[in-house]
Amino acid sequence: MVGKMDLWFASVALGVASYVAMILECLAHEELHLSDGQICRLAISGALLIAIAIAASLLQSGASKAG
Repeated sequence: MVGKMDLWFASVALGVASYVAMILECLAHEELHLSDGQICRLAISGALLIAIAIAASLLQSGASKAG
């Protein structure tokens, strides 16, 4: 049951993140007047920061389980 709940939470999180990304893209164009290239660079930078945070969290939890 735990694996199914994890998959469910992951799919909901992906849907919410996609929706938020679309809203932020519209705001960046309309309110901040950013170009497509600027939005792309900011999105990639944000994705990298999130990936680093998740990797650090997983490494930390793995280290605590091992020790």
